[in-house]
Amino acid sequence: MYTLFIVGTAGSGKSTLTSAFSDWLKAQEQSTLLVNLDPAAQILPYEPDVDIRDYVDYEKIMATRKLGPNAALIASVREAARYVEELAEEIGAFNPDLVLVDTPGQLELFAFRQEGLILAENIGEKGRKAMIFVLDSIFCTSVRNFISSMFLSASIYFTFGIPMIHALNKIDAISNEQLAKIEGWVDSFDALLLDLENTMKGGLMALSREVAHAVHDIILSMPVISVSSVTMDGFSELHAAITRFLSEGEIELR
Repeated sequence: MYTLFIVGTAGSGKSTLTSAFSDWLKAQEQSTLLVNLDPAAQILPYEPDVDIRDYVDYEKIMATRKLGPNAALIASVREAARYVEELAEEIGAFNPDLVLVDTPGQLELFAFRQEGLILAENIGEKGRKAMIFVLDSIFCTSVRNFISSMFLSASIYFTFGIPMIHALNKIDAISNEQLAKIEGWVDSFDALLLDLENTMKGGLMALSREVAHAVHDIILSMPVISVSSVTMDGFSELHAAITRFLSEGEIELR
């Protein structure tokens, strides 16, 4: 059993990708288990097999503790970590090919708090985990936003130490020219550097080459796969990348 954590910024399409990729995997005759770790999720595009909302009531926490929405989210994720043994046991009762873990919509609640580490360490078997960092292609049409997203994903990798793949999501929502531009930054250091230098001024200009080098080092370690949760374009490439990552650890999806 292999575990795949789906992470990314709010609005990047994590839950939709979780749902669509699960459907694609099932069409390839692979079984999946869908886990929702967002206690504040109101509507999901899939029916979770394991749901943190069965353990943690976000609305009740907000009402009884007289907390605002953000404080209640923090309290809910903290509460979720207390049920990690129960979650792990429930997940372990199944035997799917792949567990897809949909993480909270607010990335920082999972990625930069101790509770997220507790959940990630205890869900799934050590050495049999990977992460998909979901990039919003609409946001990434700006070279500065693209670079910021790559550095954010790198910081999450340093936090968790779990092999990571980037999924450039929502490619159906941008033009072919915009997609070609982003993929050009992924493939070519020179293309990234040129566009970056065109946007940077003053003292920042001196950093452009170092920044471009750093981003391409990230991409070499954590590849970027263009996908659409609407058309399922790129899912075979995404699956191949996941298999390759797991195989490097002597683990292979069937």
